[in-house]
Amino acid sequence: MFDLKKQLMWSKLKVGVVITLALITLFFTVFFAGGIENIVSPKVELKAKIQDVKGLRKGAPVWLSGIEIGAVRDISLHPRYGAVITLSLKKSAAQYIREDSHASVLTMGLLGDKYVEVSAGTQEAGPIKPGDMIAGASQLEIKDVMETGIASIQKMTDFIDKMDHLVTRIEKGEGTMSRLLSDPSLYDNLRDSAKTLSLTMKEMREARGSVRLLVEDPTLYQNLLSASSSLEGFSKKMNESSGTLKKMIEDPALYDKLLTASASVEQFSGKLNALADEIDKGEGVAGSILKDKELARELKETVTEIKELLKDIKDDPRRYFKFSIF
Repeated sequence: MFDLKKQLMWSKLKVGVVITLALITLFFTVFFAGGIENIVSPKVELKAKIQDVKGLRKGAPVWLSGIEIGAVRDISLHPRYGAVITLSLKKSAAQYIREDSHASVLTMGLLGDKYVEVSAGTQEAGPIKPGDMIAGASQLEIKDVMETGIASIQKMTDFIDKMDHLVTRIEKGEGTMSRLLSDPSLYDNLRDSAKTLSLTMKEMREARGSVRLLVEDPTLYQNLLSASSSLEGFSKKMNESSGTLKKMIEDPALYDKLLTASASVEQFSGKLNALADEIDKGEGVAGSILKDKELARELKETVTEIKELLKDIKDDPRRYFKFSIF
């Protein structure tokens, strides 16, 4: 009797084990849907810096070229980047991600579930290493579009209000714009100016004077171009050379010497002016000679006598000079 109960209990235990294994198998089959191998496959962690994750949650899928290659393992705040997300990726898929790859937070379906899309990058960039960080951004959502649209509509409303105010003022005849639109003299002046300009251009085309030559003759342009080239070459040579001209331009000693010389000339000119004033006033020897008529007459007579004496000596030198050898 005891053996029968023991066999019955053992049979119930085996049935329970079988049912438990069946339930576990069913659980894994339902929740992983054929992806059980992902649990035991080797993983590589990668970080992405994103300013705003837009409600991304842990465990969200990570896609590459539309294929799921991992999941979001962790999301943490960062004082510089805003948020840093840690991605757990398949090691076999990590080889397709480069250093210039970009992570984007996108919305999946109508329910607003978030996932991370990683771009493959370029072949010129090097492959990523475990723990590397790539740049990321969030997708523009309908909320952002609505906010931008509301701001744009508000600006358009303000612009329409201003235009309506301007049109109202024009209709009432207020402001300069209203006068420009309603005053026919502006049109008449513009028409006369256009007619005058047309006649002037016609006369220039038909004339043979200097104005037409300046407009049509390319020689002026060629001469100006040659002069500009020559001036540029001269300036370049002057900058490259170390001769007298460059020293005259750059050396401040020349300016100091010229300033000193100018001061000396100014002092000498002042002395000359003072001397001329003294002569005009009759002061000093020169002023006395010029102002004293008697002295001037005597000097004139003396000079006349000296001239007559010199003439007499020239005509008859023997009268005044005698030479004897013995």
